[in-house]
Amino acid sequence: MKPLAGRRVVITRALHQAPELAQALRRAGAEPHLLPLIEVVPPRQPELLAETAQQAAQGTFDWWVFTSRNAVDALLDRLPATPARRPAIAVVGAATARHVEERGYPVAFQATRADAVSLGEELAPEVAGASVVLPQAADARPAIAAALEAHAGRLTKVEAYRKIIPPDSADRARQLFGDGPLGWVTFTSPRIAQNFRGLFGSRWPSRRPSLLAASIGPVTSRALRRLGVAPTVEADRATVDGLVAALAAFRPQG
Repeated sequence: MKPLAGRRVVITRALHQAPELAQALRRAGAEPHLLPLIEVVPPRQPELLAETAQQAAQGTFDWWVFTSRNAVDALLDRLPATPARRPAIAVVGAATARHVEERGYPVAFQATRADAVSLGEELAPEVAGASVVLPQAADARPAIAAALEAHAGRLTKVEAYRKIIPPDSADRARQLFGDGPLGWVTFTSPRIAQNFRGLFGSRWPSRRPSLLAASIGPVTSRALRRLGVAPTVEADRATVDGLVAALAAFRPQG
């Protein structure tokens, strides 16, 4: 029997990123249901991102630093030409590294822990005196930029995308949960955790005890705890496979 046979699991990541997790869950026997709580939309000033992509194509930057697959796509989709010279590329984790390589670029540096703070701290000595571009989300935490700015010769930060909650999320949540137990729900970012909590408004304290939260890693787990939820499982590796493995390994107590 497959390890997740018959288990319903709600996927809350962005719709364009959900298929990989849904397929992995189905292979393990689960029944995935989609509840996208993040929608990736263009930056407020797309002309600034286009200008930065132009500079990247001209070989202006020694390092390209990516903290998510969304940031990878935001920059690479706007490159007007093949870069005049290949930069060194640094990434936050294995999933982002794979995505960069699938798009035809080698990865020079990967953080030992898959979070932006670790990437900033570990990469800072490597970029001393270098020109660095950091495309990131509008709500990105400032830690990585601060660490790089203190060492890089020049750091170019650019808003690459924004994250909003899809307008039909509340209706979809009512269809999936009604007044019953919430059950297994996956969480792959702090913003998703916050958006999930927001779906329930004043009913959150009475609904959260029935939530079985599957967290992709420590950063997301901390966000869940701030919302009063102890993650039921946490992935050892911040990847789709790591998340599914954590779900498959879960054994209820008693």
